[in-house]
Amino acid sequence: MARSHLHRMRIAFSDCDPAQIVFFANYFKWFDTAFREFCTACGVPSWRETTATRGIIGAPLVDAQAKFRNSATYGEDIEIESWVEDWGGKSFVMRHVARRGDTVLCEGREVRVFAVQDPEDPLRIKAIPIPEDIRAACS
Repeated sequence: MARSHLHRMRIAFSDCDPAQIVFFANYFKWFDTAFREFCTACGVPSWRETTATRGIIGAPLVDAQAKFRNSATYGEDIEIESWVEDWGGKSFVMRHVARRGDTVLCEGREVRVFAVQDPEDPLRIKAIPIPEDIRAACS
């Protein structure tokens, strides 16, 4: 079983649309937060630190998908379970499942890369091979 992390939160009124259900885009925001919390739990330093010490500015998304299973509303406590489903050479797949108790609300899939500033064009970034120490810490 892959290493996983649970990120717990309470849905705010501002997270909901006029029908008082969670606005779909918030799941992507929460999955992004859950990813960083996963990294922290695995011992991956902050992106500020990795930028300063290794030039790694973060792990941006190159693909994101979600399946919305059940609705949720403000005041509800949810948890997001996150884990790395697959490691490639330069990219990896994160999975997220948002739940309210035993009820699955949303399932997410992200493809991410570790990136550095492109030395040939400082306005761009480029993917690098996944650092072995980060892969080991998060596996």
